[in-house]
Amino acid sequence: MIILLAIEKIIRQANSELTNRVLVSVRSGAANITGPMKKQQDKRVKLPQDLITFIKNSKLVPKYQTDFQQRFKSPVFLEVGADVVLSSLCPRDLDEAAAALLNELSVEIEKLQGGAAAPPNIARIKQILTKAEKEANCGEVRVNVTFISKPTPSSVVKVRIVGYTKDVSKLRERLLNEIIIEELVELAHPELVDCFDHIFELMSLKTSNVSMKATGSPRPSVTVSGPCRLVPDTHRALASALAKLISDTVVLDEPGALQYFRTDGKKDREEVERLCQVCIREKEGQQSSFLFVGLTKKNVDEAVTKIRKLVKDSCSTNIFTKKDLEDLTEDGMKDLRTLAQQQNLYIQENPQDQGGLMVTGLKSGVIQVVQMVNTAIPLRKELRVKEEDSLYHRVAWCILVPHGSWERLPKADNYNLERGNIANGIVDTKGTKWNVNLEKTEARSQASEQAAKMKRLENLPDFTFPLYWDSMDPGENLKEVLLDPQSEEYGTVLKPFRKTVKRPVLKIVRVQNIHLRRAYEAKNKHFSDKNRLDGGAREKLLYHGTSQDSLDSIKTGGFNRCFSGKNATVHGQGTYFAVDASYSAVSTYSRPADDGSKSIFVARVLTGVFTQGRSDMKVPPPRSSEQPHNRYDSLVDKVENPTMFVVFHDDQAYPDYLITFS
Repeated sequence: MIILLAIEKIIRQANSELTNRVLVSVRSGAANITGPMKKQQDKRVKLPQDLITFIKNSKLVPKYQTDFQQRFKSPVFLEVGADVVLSSLCPRDLDEAAAALLNELSVEIEKLQGGAAAPPNIARIKQILTKAEKEANCGEVRVNVTFISKPTPSSVVKVRIVGYTKDVSKLRERLLNEIIIEELVELAHPELVDCFDHIFELMSLKTSNVSMKATGSPRPSVTVSGPCRLVPDTHRALASALAKLISDTVVLDEPGALQYFRTDGKKDREEVERLCQVCIREKEGQQSSFLFVGLTKKNVDEAVTKIRKLVKDSCSTNIFTKKDLEDLTEDGMKDLRTLAQQQNLYIQENPQDQGGLMVTGLKSGVIQVVQMVNTAIPLRKELRVKEEDSLYHRVAWCILVPHGSWERLPKADNYNLERGNIANGIVDTKGTKWNVNLEKTEARSQASEQAAKMKRLENLPDFTFPLYWDSMDPGENLKEVLLDPQSEEYGTVLKPFRKTVKRPVLKIVRVQNIHLRRAYEAKNKHFSDKNRLDGGAREKLLYHGTSQDSLDSIKTGGFNRCFSGKNATVHGQGTYFAVDASYSAVSTYSRPADDGSKSIFVARVLTGVFTQGRSDMKVPPPRSSEQPHNRYDSLVDKVENPTMFVVFHDDQAYPDYLITFS
C-alpha cells in the first residue's frame, strides 16, 4: 500500500493526461491486489507567500517528507505550490502534520522608523542580523532575513525574518533589542521634573534595560527609551503609577518660609520626605506655595502638618517701637531694611505704634536685625549726642511762642529740624508739641492749632547769634531790622520807653552788628569772670540820645568815648547812658532832625561794679589800694538808685535798638 501511495504521489506531481490514466490503472490494480482501498484525504495549509518561498528555496520538502514518514503511522505526503497540500489516509496524521508546519515555521515583519531606519543605525542593525543569520544557518538553512526599503518621506524599512519559528524568534528578539524607541509620559506638575528620581523610587517600579529622563521642555514629561519590546509595557506601568499619585498644593504664607526651605530647613524638609514617603517642592511662579506628592493621602497630610509646624517653629516676629528706632538715622533705617531684604524678612508698619516696625521671618534673620539695631542704637545715641552738640553751637532753630519771646529749641529738635526729620513734629522747652512747615518757617500747636513763627540762625565760628536777631547772609556784618509794631519784641522795647516819654514813636529798628556784638560779648564774659563774686557783668538796658549825624557812626562803629564831653562830663569823661528815656530825649542830647524827629539808642550796657563819678575822672578809680589794677567798671551819678551810668570802654555798650519819635 505504501508503495502504491508513493507511486500515486509521483504521478500526481507529474500532473499530465497520461499520468492521470496511469493513476487510474494503478488504483485499479491496487484494488485487485489488496482489496478495497482506503480513501486518501488531502489537507490544504495556507502559509504566507514569504514562507512558501522559503520552503521551496530551502529544500525543506524532502526533509519534511522524511520526517513525516518517521513521525506518523500513515505516511503523509507534502506538495508545495501556491499553498502546501498534505495527503494521507489518516485524517489525524494530516492534522498533526499541518500543526507541525504552522508551529515550526513562521515569518515575522518588523518596521524600522525614524532614527532606527537611518544611518548609522540601519547599517549597524543589518550587520548584527546578517551575522546572526549566518550563525543560525550553519550546516543547514534555517532562517532568512530580508531588508525591504522604499523611498518614502517617512523612511520606513521593513525587516522580514522567515524560517524555523525558533530561529525566527531568536533573530526577532535580537532585532527588537537593537531597535531603540522613545515614548513620552506627561507629568501633571512641572515641579515633578526636578524630583522625578525621588518619585520613581517611591513608586517602586521595576524596569530593566529601559531608561527614563524627566524634562521640562517643551512640556513637563518623562522620556522612556529602550528596546521597542520593553518600552510600551514600561510606558503603561509608569503612566498608571503617576496617575495614582496624591498631590496637594499648600501655601505657607509665614514670612521666611521660602528662605527657611532654601537654607536651614532643607535638611528638615528632606527628613519629612523620608519619614512620610513624599516629595516636597516649591511651586514655580507662586510665592510661598509648595507641592506635596505622595502615594497616599495620609502620607501627604502628615507631611503637610509636619512642615507647617517646622515653619512655625523656625519663624518669629520682633516689634520695634517708635522709641526703639528714634535714634536710627535714615542711613540706619536703610541698613535695617537692606539686611531684612537680604534675610528675606517681611517688614511692615506697626499699626498700634505709628513709626514702629514689625519684622517677621526666619528666627536667624530676625535675630540679626535685632542685634544690628541693638548694636547701632547705643553707638548712634552716642554719636547723635555729639552731632547734636556740634550742631547746637553752629545752628540755632528758634520758635516765637505766642505772647513771648524767641526761644531756642532743645538740641534734639534743633537736630531734627536741621535734618528735616519733622514728620513727628517737635517739642519746645515747655513740652508743647508742634507740627512744622519748613517752607513757611512756622509751627502749629498739635493741641490748639495756634501758629508760631520759626527761624534758623547760623552762628559763626567765633560768634553766636542772639536769639532775637534775624538771620544774616554770609559776609553780612550790619543789618537793620524794622520791628513790626504788632510784635511782642516791639512792645517789649516800647513799654519802658513810654514810662518817661509820651511822644509818638515813629519806628523802632533793631541793630544787628556782628563785630560790635562780638566785642561786647567778649567784654561781658570778662566782666562776668572778674566779678563772679560781686554780681557779674550786671547788664542793663539804658538810653543814649544822639544827633542825626552820629547815628550811622554809632550803628557802624559803636559808642566812642573819644567824643565824651560833647554834651556832658559832670560824672566822668566817658560815654553816658540814662536809666530813663526822658533824660536822653531832651534836645540837648537827642537833637531833632530836619523833619523834627528825634532818635534814642536803647543800649545794652555792662555796668558791673560801679562807684560815684566825678568830672575829672578819665577812668574809673581802683576798687582798693591793695589792688590798684582792679578798677571799677563804671561810674554813676549817685551810688544809691543811680539814674546815669558812665562807661570808659567802647566794647562795654552795644547799640541794641534805635527808637525814632516825634
